[in-house]
Amino acid sequence: MSEFKLAAGSVVKLGVITTQLYPILRNGLSANTPAHQFQTNADGALSKKADTPGVQIGELMAYFSACAAFCNNTSEIHHQQQDAMARFVGALQDQRGTKPVMPELEDIAHQAGLPIVLEIVLEEDCVLLADSHFVSETEPEKSWKLWRSGYLQRADGIPAHWIKQFYFPRLLDYRDVTSARNPRSLEQTTDTALMVGGLMQYWHKDTPGDLLAAFKKQYGRINFSQRSNFDETSLERFFNLSAVIDPATRLLNQMTIWQDIDALAKKQGIELS
Repeated sequence: MSEFKLAAGSVVKLGVITTQLYPILRNGLSANTPAHQFQTNADGALSKKADTPGVQIGELMAYFSACAAFCNNTSEIHHQQQDAMARFVGALQDQRGTKPVMPELEDIAHQAGLPIVLEIVLEEDCVLLADSHFVSETEPEKSWKLWRSGYLQRADGIPAHWIKQFYFPRLLDYRDVTSARNPRSLEQTTDTALMVGGLMQYWHKDTPGDLLAAFKKQYGRINFSQRSNFDETSLERFFNLSAVIDPATRLLNQMTIWQDIDALAKKQGIELS
């Protein structure tokens, strides 16, 4: 098998959650960065990450990874904080559009991650291994050109300065959830559809080119609707957004994104729980 490399200057993506952003900014991505997957342990609980032969990168599969990371994180928090989260959900239902006053949410929200997709520009040629979920291990070129998924092999991993920007969904506040047809809520649902597109690629083996072409035709883009540069100043600004810094509002967005993922996935015959 001939070695396949992605050339310097190639743009690739990686899906994570917000709680990983500062560690990645400080340390970059290690050569054996675990990939986020939907997997279950022997007791049936979702596991957070899977061992990989390199740094998993992709196009639509980056949105799959962001979805898996987000769903695993959400499931873990709701399992560990069942009583508090039940009270929070009850408060949302009883007083729609009103922010619950619950001091205990601060510690919970600190653990809550929202989905993020990093955009990386390779600064040198990098070996790419095939994603064996889609092709055989001997077909790395097909893995990338058809499925836009694979594993970068680089001894020193990916330096933080290769990451140029990150994409994130539209974030809501409590005024946005008073109406089902609120434009900001609809934009967040559209953003969520990208992650479900990643689920469709993984579960149904739908090709990403077709999925993204259909999405772009309808919405005029192929990424989350919001983006930011990836540097210290930009991250500080992001984490000071009211929807991120306020515990109840961050958890509101966790709930609305999760509900959209679950509903849209079920329409595609994909059961996440």
